[in-house]
Amino acid sequence: MLRSSVGRRGNYGVDTPVVPGVQAAVALMMFNMGFDRVGARHDPQGWWLIGSGSVLMVIALTYLHASRRGKFRVWSRALGELNLVGTERALDLGCGRGAVTTLVAARLPRGSVLGIDSWRSRSRLTSNRGGTEDQIARHNAELEGVAKQVEYKQGDITDLGIPGNQFDLVVSGLGISAVHTAEGRRAAVDQAVRVACPGGRLLIADIRYTKEYAARLAELGCEQVESRSLGWETWYGGPWLSTILVSARKSRA
Repeated sequence: MLRSSVGRRGNYGVDTPVVPGVQAAVALMMFNMGFDRVGARHDPQGWWLIGSGSVLMVIALTYLHASRRGKFRVWSRALGELNLVGTERALDLGCGRGAVTTLVAARLPRGSVLGIDSWRSRSRLTSNRGGTEDQIARHNAELEGVAKQVEYKQGDITDLGIPGNQFDLVVSGLGISAVHTAEGRRAAVDQAVRVACPGGRLLIADIRYTKEYAARLAELGCEQVESRSLGWETWYGGPWLSTILVSARKSRA
């Protein structure tokens, strides 16, 4: 049985925390300047600053909600729609601290999940935050009670170096977007399809490159290729930065 607490116990941090941090700081500055103008100088333009600061603060809070709560809710719903039996083998590409990994593992009490990430770009930032990123990911699996189902491995998601046709489910929650080139992202999608079992499902979430993913999945002969917005709960600031989920099934042919 899936525990509703999955995603609440681990240390998953905030996605690119500098973004909402700067937004909130600027909003507070605008509040301060606005109230000063309205109160001390009786300048009506202060209300413009107050209003603009309010909008910016809402954007920052929306971002934080998507990162801290929203993504867990929408991924839980998306995984629930798959009607998993609980014995599947799954792969999480670009797993980071394991937010999606642990959600998948909670639905596979008799299955397993392999999370792969390079962790290189973030490792130097975590020496005083509970260990390196891979150590935090492993600890999160323990905190969520799914450590027995989860294995983490450092690797390159554009060249996995593992046998093909072995995973019933391949997922990526913004992980492929960390690959900086179109060729690299294309290679990551190719790898996802290669290692999926015939008939296996693929779920790839991203903000910017989902059209690339959908087109490549179709080129590779995948079936039921669909793209849909995950809704306001994964707006990283607003509807202009909405998370899109690309889903597909690998052909059995």
